[in-house]
Amino acid sequence: MFVRAASLSLLAMTLLGTVARADAVLSSDNDSKCVVRVGPDLIHVTAYQAHDPRAEFCKDIPYTGPVTIVLDYVDAELRGMMTDIRVIKDVGGGSDASGAPQILDEAQVAPEALDPVTEAHLPGRLYPTGTISFQHVFTTAGKYQGIVTVKNDHGQVYVSQFPFSVGHGRRGAIMFYGMIATSIVGGAVVYWLYARWASRNAAAAKRART
Repeated sequence: MFVRAASLSLLAMTLLGTVARADAVLSSDNDSKCVVRVGPDLIHVTAYQAHDPRAEFCKDIPYTGPVTIVLDYVDAELRGMMTDIRVIKDVGGGSDASGAPQILDEAQVAPEALDPVTEAHLPGRLYPTGTISFQHVFTTAGKYQGIVTVKNDHGQVYVSQFPFSVGHGRRGAIMFYGMIATSIVGGAVVYWLYARWASRNAAAAKRART
């Protein structure tokens, strides 16, 4: 029983460590940016909020309201390509037989089909500085998709997407502190079982000596 309780406590603390590391990755200076592959090239995506302008977010933006989204080209050749940016409400979407999201096909073939679920749209243009920055006010908590469409001089079009959520900060905090509570309770149970086991062993050893 002692071993089982210890294992459960260790599992709880391991899960807590996993959650803490995941949060640290999204908020650290080095790993806060989502890396999006668009064709052969890469773009970094970072989000900021006025609640803490120094904090950087990637897949999970904690609060609704104004959000500044910044896209930085990793590859310089993107500066000579037309880049179109959309932010849409994630309504589930579908997948074709190969598993590729149909939403990407729509963005490339018939982008107007996305207008009903579009939250923000920056029409295609060149960004010679290699940085795209815009602000959008998210009034509803939920899941969203950023869609990046680039077109080069040869007429090739590449479309990619990056999913993110907005307004789930409190839920994340509840889960985090719940894991802390689980770890504390598990540790207390392990300590109580160990003390009980040690007491019984001491009593048995005393009886054996007498």
